[in-house]
Amino acid sequence: MSVYPTSFNTDNSANAVCDEMGHTGTLTMDQIPYAKNFDDTDNKNSLLMDCPDGCGEVTSTHPVGGGSHPATVQEMFVRKEVSLGVPPQQAIDDVKARVEATDGPGRWQVDEEKLLQELG
Repeated sequence: MSVYPTSFNTDNSANAVCDEMGHTGTLTMDQIPYAKNFDDTDNKNSLLMDCPDGCGEVTSTHPVGGGSHPATVQEMFVRKEVSLGVPPQQAIDDVKARVEATDGPGRWQVDEEKLLQELG
């Protein structure tokens, strides 16, 4: 089951695809929650995406390293942090550190300059 971001909009929402169902749509960052740890705190290394058309049939879990869509998933983590009030450069630095801690150096694939321009 695969729901993943394909691109992002100026309002910080994500254009998403659900492979199995052939559904597409747009999700806001508040519709893309962090997974929960056993103690019910946010797991900042994992985001959840439901099918973007709201069918309720498919949910995907994305690791901070990005899995099979590293550039867009890593960018989604940065945009999630920014949506919660974290300054853009700090969000990039924080997410990049988590990517490198989980997936190793060299896994980071976000164009930081481009993203900073988009985030203002």
